[in-house]
Amino acid sequence: MFGRNYSIHFLISMLLFGSLFAGLNFLKFEAKGGQEVSTVDLFGRSSYYITNHQEKFVSSEMIPLFLLALGMIFLLFITMMSYKKINRQLSLARLTLMLNAFLVFLFVIWSTYLFVDAPSDSNNSVRLGFYILSCTLPFTYFGYKGVLRDKLIIDSIDRLR
Repeated sequence: MFGRNYSIHFLISMLLFGSLFAGLNFLKFEAKGGQEVSTVDLFGRSSYYITNHQEKFVSSEMIPLFLLALGMIFLLFITMMSYKKINRQLSLARLTLMLNAFLVFLFVIWSTYLFVDAPSDSNNSVRLGFYILSCTLPFTYFGYKGVLRDKLIIDSIDRLR
């Protein structure tokens, strides 16, 4: 299971998706003067009002992004555990790569929409969660390439027999 490099890449990608459950913010919108702050994380959008260096919770909007992260972790785990059936693993790795790329692309488009939708006097920034989500894509790609390389090696050995 862990004898192949792609297992390490899939495991790192799973750990990166899992780290998003620590409450890392993807986006932060701060009104001019820093009085009102709105953040987007894996569980939704939260708004705070800051007075005297204390955050006072104002509202929350549930956005179930955690379901997407759980689905990706599960799919990466199933892909990693399908090492005995290389054709199935290759198709799962391809599906995982496409879904991960779609998820990152969709989140970039969604965050751009939120930045445009934010008030013009606000200070908008991407946070650590956004970069961690973006880092899952290369690790998933390297895992896919590792599975593809193993498939090509097995096919070349079968031709020699």
